Amino acid sequence: MSKKIEIGLLIVFVCLIVAISGCVSFDSVKVVVNHTGSWNGTITDSSGTRSIEGTGDETIDLGMYTGSLKAVVQKKDPESDELIVSIIRGEKTVVSTNTEDSSLDYAIASIYLA
Repeated sequence: MSKKIEIGLLIVFVCLIVAISGCVSFDSVKVVVNHTGSWNGTITDSSGTRSIEGTGDETIDLGMYTGSLKAVVQKKDPESDELIVSIIRGEKTVVSTNTEDSSLDYAIASIYLA
């Protein structure tokens, strides 16, 4: 009888692990900037705010991350082409914004990743 209880508890434990692993993402989170010109901005997460800067397209890998995430990126030359900022988890774009939508010189991508 005790073997049946042990096997039952083991099955329940395995089911819980499978259910929890389905709720937690182990995919890397990236901030992607697409722009032909120069840009600068900030990434704000639970550890604080850090500055970013570059020219052209760039991908910033944040590793596995959960919580609030905000990227604010501004064109250095307001007359340059459209700037796009995306937050990607694994292979899926979870939020994307661009300067064409806002008619401004900057783009803000903000999300809470569970």
